[in-house]
Amino acid sequence: MGQFLALYSGATVNSSEVLALSADPRIVKEFAARLLEQPPAVSKDPAVVSIEEGRRRALEVVRDDQV
Repeated sequence: MGQFLALYSGATVNSSEVLALSADPRIVKEFAARLLEQPPAVSKDPAVVSIEEGRRRALEVVRDDQV
């Protein structure tokens, strides 16, 4: 399965338009790595903690993908 990035611009999510798309594995991996450099979100809600942990694990998979 491939990953890709999309850059949107607009006043709101619903009114945004796509500016650029990339499926370049180097760009996608670099983006994932940069996101992982940020500290995880802190929450007392177990559901939110679970979502954040899963998001970070998914980013690690993308960052470490050998393709």
